[in-house]
Amino acid sequence: MTKTDFTHKVLIVGSSHTGAFYTARERIKAGFPDLEVSYFGMPGRIYSEALFEDGILRPAEPSARQLAWVDRREIDFAPFSLIIQVGERFTLNHVMRLMAFHDVLEDDERSGRAPMSSAALAAFLTGMVQTRVDHIVTRFGAEERYCILPAPYPLARSTSPGPKHEYGLTALSQRGFADKWMTRYEEIISERMQAAGLDVFLQPHETRAGQFMTQDRYARPGTDITAPEGQVDHRHMNSDYGWQVFCAIAEHRLGLTPEGAALSPQQHMTG
Repeated sequence: MTKTDFTHKVLIVGSSHTGAFYTARERIKAGFPDLEVSYFGMPGRIYSEALFEDGILRPAEPSARQLAWVDRREIDFAPFSLIIQVGERFTLNHVMRLMAFHDVLEDDERSGRAPMSSAALAAFLTGMVQTRVDHIVTRFGAEERYCILPAPYPLARSTSPGPKHEYGLTALSQRGFADKWMTRYEEIISERMQAAGLDVFLQPHETRAGQFMTQDRYARPGTDITAPEGQVDHRHMNSDYGWQVFCAIAEHRLGLTPEGAALSPQQHMTG
């Protein structure tokens, strides 16, 4: 790790996707001893409705359900030099369906679905992304301290039949132009975020499994289709994912790399 003459105070905050980082907390602490990292998450709907006033984030309802590992009701952004906001989806479900269920006129592939020009598709994508960018700015402002990390793409296994099947993703994975338009979609996210004065950190390519999918090795234990239906989960990632993405963000924002030997996967925290 590149040594600094002060300790960075880092906050990882957002929806339930913060759990991937929380479960990697001991590994992050060991690998980055010069960082003081705090974690604060809420269930997705509660996070989306939470109040942000005078730099303090709290649930809109005092009795709102908390994630099991969260030990406080609110978090003050003021003490932190880097705030990683986790879980924004940039209308991903709508984006996938828009791409999957239209033919693009300029592409050779034809499925008999309604046609759309590439210019129209790009305009729709830009409009949908811009609504989310505007929401972030209206809610939190645009500060240099912020690093916006989109929610991870669903696991590749989510395209197989069974509980929590990702219908839109499955349909899109069968379209030949999906990879090209995923690239354009992410370019639009970067462009619109930069124009708003916000830093966005897209999902590292080494964690992906093709277009709009995450490698299955990042699945949380006991969440595949053999689990009870209520425990099947193709969207929330494990501590390996949290560790790998945190390392990438630390290098991106702070110029830091992990110190010493990283903890083995068998040593990861799971709760």
